[in-house]
Amino acid sequence: MDTNTPGSYTPPPAPPSGGTGAGDLVYPTQPPKDPILVMVLNLLVAGGVGYIIMGQKTKGIVAIVVWFVGLFLCGIPSFIVSALAAVDGYMQAQQLQAGHPVGQWTWFSDHR
Repeated sequence: MDTNTPGSYTPPPAPPSGGTGAGDLVYPTQPPKDPILVMVLNLLVAGGVGYIIMGQKTKGIVAIVVWFVGLFLCGIPSFIVSALAAVDGYMQAQQLQAGHPVGQWTWFSDHR
């Protein structure tokens, strides 16, 4: 995969067709999603839209549901979800932009 040429990187193979388990990976796209866009969307639009456009769909839907529940409780949980999702989404999008796949449920810098 990786050659000895500095700066060269071959992305991993495309995911196998079928299967939507929690262990599936999200692979980089061309052009890659902008980390700033993902961060702003997660911060300003229901706490999870950035995840959805990035490919972490289940994580995005769960974040949106938690955001709405928090909104009805008092609003503070929604702010917390948005802030955490913005930082996490930015970090996940940076990994994708660098050409590394991320898991559906990868959080912050936990990239295995």
